[in-house]
Amino acid sequence: MQPGGHTALHQHPVVTFIYVMEGEFDIHQGDSVLHYKAGDALIEPIDSLMQNFNPGAGVTRVLVVYVGEEGKPNMIVAK
Repeated sequence: MQPGGHTALHQHPVVTFIYVMEGEFDIHQGDSVLHYKAGDALIEPIDSLMQNFNPGAGVTRVLVVYVGEEGKPNMIVAK
């Protein structure tokens, strides 16, 4: 994710594991903002609307592992 970049507002219907390889990012979920940096790992909440932002000056790289099932989406973008 480029500096100042962000994802679409979305939710995950499956378990989503994230490891921050480089940079930093914020997860905005409702009124809450959680900050993560290189070396941090987390599991995103299931079926909860969120949006991820790169507030830093450098590129953010993350490893994302979805624990899903064939035929089921890993992410649903909000309309």
